[in-house]
Amino acid sequence: MKYILLILITASLLSFNSSEDGVTTLSRKHNNHSSIATEKLNDVHKYYVSVSNMEYNAEAKSLQMTTRFFIDDFEDVLTDRSDQKISLGDVSELSDLKLTIAGYLERKITIKTDGINQNINYLGAEYESDQIILYIEIPVSQQPKTIEMSFTAFTELFEEQKNLVHCKIDGKRKTLLMHINKKTDFVKF
Repeated sequence: MKYILLILITASLLSFNSSEDGVTTLSRKHNNHSSIATEKLNDVHKYYVSVSNMEYNAEAKSLQMTTRFFIDDFEDVLTDRSDQKISLGDVSELSDLKLTIAGYLERKITIKTDGINQNINYLGAEYESDQIILYIEIPVSQQPKTIEMSFTAFTELFEEQKNLVHCKIDGKRKTLLMHINKKTDFVKF
């Protein structure tokens, strides 16, 4: 029982990090004090989570989305779909990989606003520590009242993968949750 309590306390302290810009990410890093508890937690169940933020921008008439992936996981998934080993981490390589990354996102994200299929535009990426931040824009003609989305990134490598997308429209925040058994989610504003 004390191991379970220790595991839960450790998971709650280590799982999420918030940055100054309000972006929350799941952290795989752990410090020396918690490595034993983290190893025990990993024995029980592994967690694979991506957290994205999407907000409606009235001026640009678009939904603007940022998503964060761990670089090594994204390399694995891109390499799995390619004839060659994909290596991320060098900013100069990002422009060479733009079509590869855009193609992956186009296969893994579908979105409808107010019942209408929308296109996604991969704008670019940048690195932050051990993560890659992807910038995506979804042009929409007006502020959406409903969003239906499928986001299946990494499910081909990790059955336990969950993809959270926090949507913010007109000051209201709702969250979409997708995973291997629930590929599509829906929110209404």
